[in-house]
Parts: sequence; C-alpha cells; structure tokens
Amino acid sequence: MNPEQITEFRNRLLPQAIALVEQATGGESDRQFAEAVISACKLLELSTTSESPIAAIERTVKFESGVYLLQVRRLETSNPPGKFQILITRELASGVIF
Repeated sequence: MNPEQITEFRNRLLPQAIALVEQATGGESDRQFAEAVISACKLLELSTTSESPIAAIERTVKFESGVYLLQVRRLETSNPPGKFQILITRELASGVIF
C-alpha cells in the first residue's frame, strides 16, 4: 500500500471502528482503542501481498473500563476486498486455579 492508500483505508475504517468500540464498551469512545482495531486490519491487509498472508489477529486491549480481547479476521472472499470480521469481548474474570 502506498501512503495515499493507507490514508484512504484508515479514513474509511475509522468511523466504523469508533462506533464498534463504543458499542463494545457501553458508549465510551476511545480513539486509541479504535486505532488498535485499524492497526490490526491494516496488518492483515498488508499481509495479503506476502507468500503467507495472516488470516486473523488477536490482541488484548486495556481500557479504562476493563480488559478487552480484540479478534480481527480478514474475509478472504469479500467483494470488494478489505472487509474484516471484528469481535470485541470483555474479560470479566481470569486467573489460574489449581
């Protein structure tokens, strides 16, 4: 992707990423969280030109209201290309028991 394509890609996804983050966090808007979503999408899109494209990414995002798991999958059969399935879940509890 050239710089112009990256800018267009980011501008196209940013409003949707912000809306998704607001939905996942109960109305809180966090630009850094949305940027994490876009960063994952961009990495997946850039990998399509390699011999071994990445199919999905998981990231842990720490936010004021808690810890969230971000799962992003590039939809290979999307027309036009560049569509992603995004799942944001909140970690309510975690730990190790024995």
